Amino acid sequence: MSSFAAPGTHLQELVVATATAEQKIACLKTLRIVVKNLADPVKSKDPKFRQLKLSNEKVKAKITPCPSAIDYMKAIGFSQVTDNDGEEYLRIDAAKIIDISHMQSSLVELNNALDMLTPKDVNPSFTEEKKSSDGILPSKRTQSASMSSSTTGKLSEKQKARLLMEEKERKEKEAAKAARKKTAALIAADKYVRENDENWESKQSAACVKSGTGISTFRDKYGEN
Repeated sequence: MSSFAAPGTHLQELVVATATAEQKIACLKTLRIVVKNLADPVKSKDPKFRQLKLSNEKVKAKITPCPSAIDYMKAIGFSQVTDNDGEEYLRIDAAKIIDISHMQSSLVELNNALDMLTPKDVNPSFTEEKKSSDGILPSKRTQSASMSSSTTGKLSEKQKARLLMEEKERKEKEAAKAARKKTAALIAADKYVRENDENWESKQSAACVKSGTGISTFRDKYGEN
């Protein structure tokens, strides 16, 4: 998706925005609900999970204090549209295929941003919310605790944004390392089978079978050793 250009940049802008910490947390949690649904292969195909109704007062109250939230949503594939009835939405076109892996990466980024902004020694004042069929996100409150002055001010907003990007890079490196390890294990297992299973024989790949054209490999030309 070409529109998936720089969502992290908009997320950093949201973290360092002039809105209050509570407003930013509420906004990020709203975005997280939408992205979490889109990271699900089944829900991502359901039209009700592919849109956010901006003209809904509760949604507007959470998004408006953080203008970068709109840019972030556009960066991950949403378009801002107005229906014939005048209702305004952020929506992913029904014909567009959602990249699940990108949405999963966005979910990690949003969780990291929330970790930066949420005090660790108090209970957040907002609970996880669920998306309704008309795109409204009902607000639910739990026991709230006031933020102590000792909790706030430990890190500047720019430091939080930098830590957010460092955490993202760390997770990406860990994922790449795990992928390399998995690939190496598969190669080792394949080599063991070829060397020890007397019934093993080379077969045409699925691509060859489909095209009807054989592919000459290094092993075909020079053998196993």
